[in-house]
Amino acid sequence: MKPKFTMILMLLALGVQMVFAQQKTVSATESDENGLPLPGATVLRAGTSSGTSTDFDGKYQLAANVGDVLEISYVGYATQSVTVGASSTYDEQMQSDAELLEGIVITAQGIKREKKALGYAVSTLKGEAVSERPETDVARALSGQVAGVNILGGSGLAGSGTNITIRG
Repeated sequence: MKPKFTMILMLLALGVQMVFAQQKTVSATESDENGLPLPGATVLRAGTSSGTSTDFDGKYQLAANVGDVLEISYVGYATQSVTVGASSTYDEQMQSDAELLEGIVITAQGIKREKKALGYAVSTLKGEAVSERPETDVARALSGQVAGVNILGGSGLAGSGTNITIRG
């Protein structure tokens, strides 16, 4: 009985090792077309909620399997897809997408309606007003642009969280 148990245990251990051998840590640097890093870009494994975001230098690390598709997105840039292969390092330059910056609509209720159908004031902010600001964080670029929206940086350090309060 012991030889059968030992053999089954060894086969199980080998099978587990093969499964873990397929998963690896993928690292990359995301930058814009000028080579400047993109802090806060979102990187997700397609079809899952597993992901991460880039640090201040535009770098990230994510556990992925060979064949997984990584979707990289950043406000104002076209979403890119990268298929994980044999390499563990993928450096990407994201291309700007001007259509994405035409306007941002912020509502406290999270509802989708025409402006004239709403029973409260609506402010509109054009994409040019945000894109011309020298901020690296979109939320901080919105600061002072719309009445009733209060945007506070967490600690003042690059990459720190941002708190957005809409009319209290």
